[in-house]
Amino acid sequence: MKYLIWLVVLLAVVVWFQRAKKSMLAGNDAAGEGEAGAEPGMPRPKPSRFRRRTDSNVETMVQCAHCGIHFPASEAVVHASGAYYCSEEHRRLASF
Repeated sequence: MKYLIWLVVLLAVVVWFQRAKKSMLAGNDAAGEGEAGAEPGMPRPKPSRFRRRTDSNVETMVQCAHCGIHFPASEAVVHASGAYYCSEEHRRLASF
């Protein structure tokens, strides 16, 4: 019985090493295709597992100089000094 347990553990380790090796080889192949100017021995950054947005509709966010909240720049009320405010009331309060 104990030999059967050792056999299962050994088999699991072998499968794990094979998958790790296959994953590393696939990662090197994909990384080698992309950057033409990269030097061949330099480490490459890991790709993010999160998708990056590539929308062209992404808008710049600004911070209100009075209350500190962040909001889209298209909704900003701009003071003569160039400071951004979230509302006309906050711009007026900051003027005093």
